[in-house]
Amino acid sequence: MNFQEKYDEYKQRQEAKKFFNQNNDHLSVSDYIRMLFVGTVIAIFSTIAFDFLSMKIGWSFSYFDILTGYFTGSIVLKIARYGSEKVGIISAVCYLLGTLFTPVLTYYIFWNQSVSLVTAIQLALGQISDLFSLVFIAV
Repeated sequence: MNFQEKYDEYKQRQEAKKFFNQNNDHLSVSDYIRMLFVGTVIAIFSTIAFDFLSMKIGWSFSYFDILTGYFTGSIVLKIARYGSEKVGIISAVCYLLGTLFTPVLTYYIFWNQSVSLVTAIQLALGQISDLFSLVFIAV
C-alpha cells in the first residue's frame, strides 16, 4: 500500500468513527448533568460580562447574544467530546437558562436585593423583549 491508500483508509476510519459517535449515545447521566450545569454557568458569566461591557460602551450590542451562545455551545461540546442533537439541545437550554437567570443574579449579587418571582419573570422577559435581540438570540 502506498501513502495515498493508507491516508484514504485512515480518513474513512475517522469518518466512520465520527458517524458512530454522533449517532450513538455515549454519555452518561452525570455527563448530561455536568453539561447542563457548566453550560448554564458559562452562559450566566458571559452574559454578565457582555452586559457589563454594554453598560461601559453605553449602548446594547446584540452580537453579544451570538457570542454568548457560541461560548456556551463550544464549552458544552468540549464536555460532550462529540456533537449530537442532544448536545445541541442542551447547549440551547443552557443558553436560555443563563440568559434568563442573569438579571436575577445581578440584582442579588451587585445590589444585594432579593427579587420576587414576578419581578424575576419581568426581568427575564425584558432581556428578550425587543424583536432585534430576539432575532440574534435565535441565531
